[in-house]
Amino acid sequence: MESRQSSMKINWFPGHMKKTLESLKTNIKNIDVVLYVLDGRAFLSTLNPSIDEIVKNKSVLYVINKADLIEEKDRNRIIKRFTSSQKNAICVSGVVNSYKKTLIDELKRLTKEKFEREKAKGIDPIFKVMVIGTPNTGKSSIINTLCGQKKTMTGDKAGVTKQNQWVKITNNFVLLDTPGTLWPKMEYDNIKLKLAFIGGIKSDVVDETSLGFELVKYLLKNDRDALTKRYNVTNFEREEIEIYDEILKKSGCIMRGGEVDYTRGGAKVLDDFRSGRLGKICLD
Repeated sequence: MESRQSSMKINWFPGHMKKTLESLKTNIKNIDVVLYVLDGRAFLSTLNPSIDEIVKNKSVLYVINKADLIEEKDRNRIIKRFTSSQKNAICVSGVVNSYKKTLIDELKRLTKEKFEREKAKGIDPIFKVMVIGTPNTGKSSIINTLCGQKKTMTGDKAGVTKQNQWVKITNNFVLLDTPGTLWPKMEYDNIKLKLAFIGGIKSDVVDETSLGFELVKYLLKNDRDALTKRYNVTNFEREEIEIYDEILKKSGCIMRGGEVDYTRGGAKVLDDFRSGRLGKICLD
């Protein structure tokens, strides 16, 4: 392994994602509110331009999920960015049930006018809510939180939800859980890397051995304190690969003969980041 500019080739747009985008275009016509789930650690990189185009004329609530994995200053910065553009946004942790009321209150606020009009006609309305986002942003976990019980499959990896699922959460709201989807042409390598760092690209289409090194290279440029706190690295006046070797050795990723185990080390560094052990880091 050597220090170099990223040459990783990351392309993942399987057939089911194309079908998902087509399904979103069809279903959006009957949707009242869109819950657009983003990963707080990469809130800009998880904005899908293909989805943005589909939902542009709908009432959208941007749900900044996994907010417990970023600092409060970043949460405030993210919310300000959305609200300054007259967009609705809240920060949540999808696995924490205390956010259930917050989410439902937001849905009620966004449908209040229509609810009152329908009630005046003697109708008890049912609002259709579509949950969308890129893979592994935590859409299913948020739906399970809203339902108060496990209704959908979840997992800390990309591509768990494979088909649309309707789920009732209250007498007035039903949710459509949709598979996570990327977009056909991701033009910028830095976005691809950030999606891979957070687990938003299926692990079997990326080289995690190299991806761990790419993450350390990113942190060397943007957040050296995280490396110092987690791995006690203090000497940064060296080649990137030398620093990476020190990190892996201190993490116990060593083979017989004392050689660095890059395969195990890459997975270890990625897991440290995704679990929050590397600290609260916002990539965007």
